[in-house]
Amino acid sequence: MLKEDPDSPLRAHKLYPLVEPVCLKEQERVDFVEVAKWSAGFGSEKYYLPAELAQDTLEHVATACMRNHPEAALDLLKKAQQSLPELNRLPVVQARLLAVTGDLEGAQAAATRAMKAGSVHAIALTAQIQARRARQAGPGYREAMLDDAIRTVSATPTSKWPPIDLAAVLSTKARLLQERALWQTSEAAAKSRLEAAGLHQRLAGAPFIAATRTRAQDVLCFEAMMQGVDRHAGCKLLAETGDLGAALALGMKDLPEQRFDLVRLGRLRALKAQVAEIKPKELVVLVVRGDELELLEWVRPAATLLAHMNKNHPNWVLVDRTEGPRAQALVQRLLELSGVKSSLRIEAKDTFTMPCVSAVIAGRQTPKDCPLQPAVLKQLEAAGPVALSVLLGRDLDAEIDDLRLYELKTALVSFRQSQMEKGVHAWLKSLSDVGVITEPEGFGALSK
Repeated sequence: MLKEDPDSPLRAHKLYPLVEPVCLKEQERVDFVEVAKWSAGFGSEKYYLPAELAQDTLEHVATACMRNHPEAALDLLKKAQQSLPELNRLPVVQARLLAVTGDLEGAQAAATRAMKAGSVHAIALTAQIQARRARQAGPGYREAMLDDAIRTVSATPTSKWPPIDLAAVLSTKARLLQERALWQTSEAAAKSRLEAAGLHQRLAGAPFIAATRTRAQDVLCFEAMMQGVDRHAGCKLLAETGDLGAALALGMKDLPEQRFDLVRLGRLRALKAQVAEIKPKELVVLVVRGDELELLEWVRPAATLLAHMNKNHPNWVLVDRTEGPRAQALVQRLLELSGVKSSLRIEAKDTFTMPCVSAVIAGRQTPKDCPLQPAVLKQLEAAGPVALSVLLGRDLDAEIDDLRLYELKTALVSFRQSQMEKGVHAWLKSLSDVGVITEPEGFGALSK
């Protein structure tokens, strides 16, 4: 049944009833592990498929039990590891499930066991858990906070590493280096970004999957624009995927519509013109939503965009819809890097906050259920004529809909496409798209 499509009726209706007794009764778990042990016993170092199937099935059942019976899921994995210690993927599954419950100490111990048993993927997972534990110590960044995690994921690859695990290790290290660079001073940050660039260059080609390659190419192209290095080397591969920012960075003209989204390009150019026409003291509303990990990749490119917009000295109002103090600290870092100083910061915990903000900046009647305090409302009403709203992060459909109601111009900065058919006037979906707005038209390939 696991071979069936996840949406198939057979899998949807018959698989979980087979799994549920294992989740409910300990004896069922004991018997299930015995069957798995018997099945794996038919394998060998050369014929490893029986062991892989046993691991796949145990992983699926444990994950299914985790939804409603987490204790049973962890008990199943404990029993399986005692009976089948040679299956090194099981501690990885255990580490993931423990991390979901918030037991990061137990998760790190399980991931470390898997790593010592030879699991390459556990290297990346161990580093991720170490970084998560370091972040939990408090908001912002502390000196050497991520260094232990970076050391863990700095293991030297071998020819025996599967490409999927190699990608996990390299991309984890690259993300940690970029995160560290975001908080460091200029010289140290440049050193961290240079090390990350070497990893992205490896990830940008074969044998990695297209999604991994494209994300790495995007980082390389954006950094080439930022640092004034050879854009041909940094952006060529990304341009071949149809990325608009990369194509313009190379000075490409007459882009073929079968490969490039020319409608979106037209909207980005319209946004560029609108940004150039922003007048001093006109209102720009910045809405940020998501958690820390969702926002990390966007902070530096978004800071570049906001700094460009800030040249015309607009009045900024920040609507902070982020989750937790670390995400809020990241928003503060975004403002520091961009040089933007908001005249008003609204923490939008109430779902009625954004509808109220949209109505007020559009000059419409304030909704009766508006949660904003009178002093905040008065300041928002006096914020000036609205020029633009910039939405950064993910899951921003509700905010888009609120602004669309009053026909307010909206730019979306997000890897995720909005499900709203209308309301987004321009969508920056890659880091390199920022260059379409911030660089001179037809800036071309720059070598230095």
